[in-house]
Amino acid sequence: MSTFYEQRPEKMFIGEMTHHTFPAHVHAVAELVVVTRGTTVMTIDETPYRLNPGDAAVVFPLVPHSYDEMSEDINGITAIFPPDIIPEYAGTFHGLQPESPFLPASQTCMDLRLAVGRLSSLTMENDLPLCVAYLHVVLAGLLHNLSYRPVYDYSEKELGHRIIHYISDHAFEEITLESASRALGISVSHLSHFFSERMHTNFRRFINAIRISKARLLMRDPNMTLTEVSDACGYTNMRTFRRAFQAELGCLPSEHLDSLRNRILDGNSKY
Repeated sequence: MSTFYEQRPEKMFIGEMTHHTFPAHVHAVAELVVVTRGTTVMTIDETPYRLNPGDAAVVFPLVPHSYDEMSEDINGITAIFPPDIIPEYAGTFHGLQPESPFLPASQTCMDLRLAVGRLSSLTMENDLPLCVAYLHVVLAGLLHNLSYRPVYDYSEKELGHRIIHYISDHAFEEITLESASRALGISVSHLSHFFSERMHTNFRRFINAIRISKARLLMRDPNMTLTEVSDACGYTNMRTFRRAFQAELGCLPSEHLDSLRNRILDGNSKY
């Protein structure tokens, strides 16, 4: 499965970890995870990390990452947030890259562990200011214990943001590598190189991953036919849609739809 750009409905989330795996994706915000129980395996920028209780990881903006394994008893805190939410660390997220995004429990500090414990008892709906305050403490305990290398080419980093935003905004239209490169004002080879070297995929697979991700969401609507889903996701015919869906998920759209509806009938609507 290829890397896709996750268009998040909210700019920030602070709460408990999900119990589901999640495929390789990128987004324009930062993400951190602290495990309190169980284990998870994350792949961050093509390197797998096993997080045990007390371990932490931070994902910088536009870095591909996935959740590959989750133990049944997994628990912990996930924070997904704009890098400028705490100005003290904006420069770190914009101008540096960690040598390793992983911090083992043996290197975490007491303040970080206490803040994670407090966050587990709070909700964004009722305690947003406190959530942000404890996020600050967690970041202090995490970021100050990592080693970094500087990002020298700021223009290239800004270009990466422009590319991702443009592609995600136009993924459901008739778009090609050539048309995207013209719109972005860069060469075809430069754009192709960005996807192969930075996103670890190619242009067409990146587009298809975005489209199939939307298709899976639309297929939850019982009033939409597969033809309507295909049209809404930018495919010109059902044959292309079926081929792209099978390449991305390993099954046909009709098979996925049957499986989804069976889970709903069984009283389990989790996706």
